[in-house]
Order: sequence, then structure tokens, then C-alpha cells
Amino acid sequence: MPTTTLGGAGSSAVANAEEGEVPGTAPADPRPGSEGSLARLWAERDQLQLEMAQLRAEVARLEGAIERMGSLASATDAQQLVLGLTELARVTTRAPVAMFVPAEPAGTAGASLSYDPGYLAEEPEPARVPLLAGALWRVTPLRLDDVTEWDSDRAFYGRLADGRPLRSWVGAPVRSRYGDALGVLFIAHPEPAAFSQREEDMAQSLAEHLGGTLDNLSLFQERARVAGALQQTLLPPVLPDVPGLEIAARYRPAKALAQVGGDFYDLFEVRPGVWALLLGDVCGIGPEAAALTGVARYATRAIATQESSPGRVLLQLNDTLFRFDLQDRFCTAIYAELRPEAGKIHVRMANGGHPYPFLLRADGQLHEVVTHGTLLGLVPEISVEEQEVVLGPGDIMVAYTDGIVEARDPDGNMFASEGVAAVLPRCAGGHAASVARRIELAVLEHQAGGTPDDMAIIVLQNTSEEHQRARPRRRHRGA
Repeated sequence: MPTTTLGGAGSSAVANAEEGEVPGTAPADPRPGSEGSLARLWAERDQLQLEMAQLRAEVARLEGAIERMGSLASATDAQQLVLGLTELARVTTRAPVAMFVPAEPAGTAGASLSYDPGYLAEEPEPARVPLLAGALWRVTPLRLDDVTEWDSDRAFYGRLADGRPLRSWVGAPVRSRYGDALGVLFIAHPEPAAFSQREEDMAQSLAEHLGGTLDNLSLFQERARVAGALQQTLLPPVLPDVPGLEIAARYRPAKALAQVGGDFYDLFEVRPGVWALLLGDVCGIGPEAAALTGVARYATRAIATQESSPGRVLLQLNDTLFRFDLQDRFCTAIYAELRPEAGKIHVRMANGGHPYPFLLRADGQLHEVVTHGTLLGLVPEISVEEQEVVLGPGDIMVAYTDGIVEARDPDGNMFASEGVAAVLPRCAGGHAASVARRIELAVLEHQAGGTPDDMAIIVLQNTSEEHQRARPRRRHRGA
């Protein structure tokens, strides 16, 4: 293939260009053997390589900023979020100093300051500078190209190690979705007129992102506090002391941060010497399901004082729930009366569409307590069965909600009642608390740690013989 040459040395430049170097635009009057022409080619090549390197660095910087933005979007700690956005503002605007100043020192997040180690000898205090503090009350960003033209004192602007002040400033107000002032995101530079409209727009964009995210985080934390308080009203704070009986409960909501769900349990003395046990599950999760669990729990307490039949208690509970017009919502429940007598625990129960409990005898025999019944709240007329079982010394009864049996592994296989049946024989001889915990751990391992549905477990163990030997009873409520 013919090759155009530029004098004796020019052929080397063209050859280098064919090997990947960009020679740039040829001189206007390339004369063979001209040293000036060759020098210009090398200079243009060097300039293009420098610009390419700068572009690559800019791409890498922006890619890093995008990755940082994505990780900050999932932050659940306000201070971590502010620190990350402040550093991001410094990186994206190429400002040597960036900082966030909160509107209130005791607000959701505190102040943050980002700069390279050793860069500043004196940190800036924008809140003490009227020119900068006014940015808090603005709607649009504040930009000062040279603070020395406005403030001869130059105090509190910050100072570099060589004594120079920070002269260029952009202050972008950070506001909530309702317009409340949350603070100001500042960027600063020691050179005058260091920032253009690009940096101002970038700072404002990051400030808007910070404001919206802080707002959402505050709402999320408030919702978690409310949900936690609501959940505490749905579970008994301390399980009562039943003679000859060790009781353990484990509860895990589907959304751990919300701490509220549709599973519930209760244990209370309904008559002298008789205790009532309620374990239920409202269809769904979250606050809506939790509100209905409160209705079911407190309605059952009221009904139980008037009825001595577990079956009739569930019939009246169904009537109460049906009057709420739940539409596609429903409730399953087990209600039982516990009566200790002569070293035994008599358990008379009724089942409203709930998973069947298991009975683990002291000798290791395992039985599923099959008690049929219709789920509650969907139809006005239901049918329920009653059944009585007797817990002898060392016997254990385990009841649970459908979050246990419907837990799925990554392949979609359910834990099922067979999973519970596989765990219980290994629990023979253990205490009620350890049995409840082992079932919970087995379910979490089965579904790889996730909790897509609420889970509740109640374990009753007859300890009458040990009780007679003055063995302290254990009462457990799960976390």
C-alpha cells in the first residue's frame, strides 16, 4: 500500500500514527526536512494525548460519582448520607472544599466538611459569615466569585496552609419537599471566579437530592417508630406465669425495619386457674394487617370473659371480624384454654383455619394435632371443631403461624409442616425456649435468611415434676 511521507523523519511520525498514535492536523505548509514542521506534529500529538488522558480521567470521575450516588440512595443513616453527598459535591464540581451546614445543629444530620488532608489550616464557618449564612433562606443558589470584594475582614471563610482564604463560593439551599430549610451545601475554592454556571447547577442538583433523601429518611424513621410502638400493643409485654408450664414465644415480622405485621399471640388468665392462649395470623403484612390484629386480639379478650367454650369464642370472633367488611382480608387463629391439674396441663382448643400444632411427648413421640375449622372474617357462618389434649410431664406443644410452613428456599420449596416435624425430634429433652429458637433458625436457614412473611411460634412445656422440685420456671418472649 503506498504511504505518504513528510520528509525523511516524517515517515517515522506516520508509522507511529499507524501504530495507534494520533498525529493531529498536518501543518499548513509541510516542507520535506523542515524541523519546524516535525516539532509542530509532535507538539500536536502530545496535546491530543494529554486531552485524551484528561477525558479518560473525567469519565472515570463521573462513573465513580454515579456509583457513589447509587449507594447513597439506599443509606439509612442521615449522617452517612450527608457525609457522602458532601464528598460527592467536591468530586463532581472539582472544588477543593465542600461542606454541609445544617439549619439546626440538633437536626436529623450534623455538619460535614470534605477536603484533602492538610489542605486547610483554618476551617470555614459559613454560619458566622452574613454573606454565606443568607444562602439558607434562598430558593436559588448563592454564588460569590470573590468574597474579598465584599468583605475586607475575610474572617471565617477558611484559610489554606499558605494563608490564602477561600474566595469563590457556591451555596445551594437544601430544602424538604414542603419547603422547610434543612441546611446549605457549600463548595469553595481559593481562586476568584473559580465556579461557572455548571458548578452552580451541579451543586443545586445535589442539594435537591440531599433534601429529598433526608426528607424520605426522616419519614421512614418516623414510620418505623410508629410501627414499633404499634407492634408493642399487639404482643403481651410479659407472658404470665402459669403453674407447671414453661412458655416461650418467638416473633419475627416480615419487614424487620418496620417491626409490625399481621401475626399475633396472647396469653392471659381468663378465669381463676384457667389461662387462655390465642395465636393468630391476619392475611397480609404491614400496618394495615397490624391494625386488624389489634381488633382480633382485644375482641378475643372481651369474648373470652363471657364464653368458656373455645369453639364459641372463635364463632363470635368471626362474627366480629365479618362485621368489619374485610373483603379480601381474613384471619386464622387457634384459641385454647389451659388448665393445670394434678401435674398435667389440660389443653382444650379450637382451630379457625390455622396450621395444626404439634405435640412432642417426653418419650420422643410426635403427633400433629389435627383440628379442623374455617378461617375467620370472610363468611358469616363458619364451622369449628374442639379438641382436648393433655400435656404430661415433659410434654411439649408447638403452635405456629403460616410464615413457618410457607417459608420457601431459593428453589421455591416450602418448609411445610414436614420441616417442623423434622426439627422437633431433635429437640426432645430441651427447654421450651430452645425449641422455639431451633425452629426459627431452621426456617431462616431454609429461606436463606429472608423473611417474606411474618413468623410467630408458641411453645408450651409441662414442667410440673421439675416445678414440684422448686425448679425456676422460664418465661420467654421472642424478639
